[in-house]
Amino acid sequence: MKKRIAKVLCAAVLGGSLAVTGLSSVAMASEGGDETFKVAYIARNQSDPFAAELVNQFTKQAEDYADTFTLDTFDSQADSEKENSIIEDCITKQYDCIIIQPNDGNLQLPYCQKILDAGIYCITTNAAIRELEGGSWVDGDPYAQGEAIAKLAAEQVPEGGTVGILNCMPGNFHTTSRYEAIKAEFIDKRDDVNIIGDYMEEEATEAAAMATMEDWATSYGRIDCMLTTADLLGNGAYEAVKDDPTYDGMLVYSVDCLAKTVLEIKDGVYTAAVYQNPPALAAANLKAAYDLLTGAETVVNESVDSLLCTADNVDQFIQMYIEQGQITAEEAAEHGYEEGSATSILAE
Repeated sequence: MKKRIAKVLCAAVLGGSLAVTGLSSVAMASEGGDETFKVAYIARNQSDPFAAELVNQFTKQAEDYADTFTLDTFDSQADSEKENSIIEDCITKQYDCIIIQPNDGNLQLPYCQKILDAGIYCITTNAAIRELEGGSWVDGDPYAQGEAIAKLAAEQVPEGGTVGILNCMPGNFHTTSRYEAIKAEFIDKRDDVNIIGDYMEEEATEAAAMATMEDWATSYGRIDCMLTTADLLGNGAYEAVKDDPTYDGMLVYSVDCLAKTVLEIKDGVYTAAVYQNPPALAAANLKAAYDLLTGAETVVNESVDSLLCTADNVDQFIQMYIEQGQITAEEAAEHGYEEGSATSILAE
């Protein structure tokens, strides 16, 4: 079993009952046979920028394992029933390993059990289902992600400041854990601030966050800080008030660290975001699938490091996104970045 402690790196503030695939297949692979396994990756919702980048990383990095397994990707479109239907279809088609990014861990749990009962390896990721006995998981540490932005906000929000808190996706392990950290490290410790809203959006969308922010702006006026569990919530909150000088200097925090958010941090209109590290997540998931299929491991439990982006290290994130093709050199220059002036954060 693989296990290591997850950590959030921060330049600013943080330093017998196992179901297995057929033994004959595993034996053939381990002895250097030419059998190719089939692996499925089921994404939560590819219209979500983070989920889309994770699929992109899976597809790109799976080429390194072409001699051992093929990878097919599927989109659940933020629909738990659709995701469960895809899982059942993959079981019927006899995939050797199924990797799932759950839409709702509670609803996907019994279907993941079906995978194991069928003698197929099951890996859950982002947000992992960790209570699945005999199942594997590869994930970040969502509590540490929330803790990073909560501690930074606790240091930076002025005394008596007005704060809005936005969470999303009830039943999602990641957003729930991030919120728990925000409550412990900010809400419970900063009793001197005025929390005007502590709200749960059904989905992480800019549109939903904009609507909520517009309501709060009308009701409360100046808001000093928006502390959110996902980039799209922070982006939506900022978009709703960016043209109103009343909100100049508003602090905004989130988790995902999308390319758009990185440029806003460079512009000084967004404060900080935790990068969930899709390249590392994809790499660890694919390595886990390889180890399971070849018999090197029977269960893999692995945590992947997350990274905090602030004004102090934003240039490294911009360079990373340029190298990944998500930001052009021209776009970066428009925001005051000179290509090549920093090393990608992933090179460290």
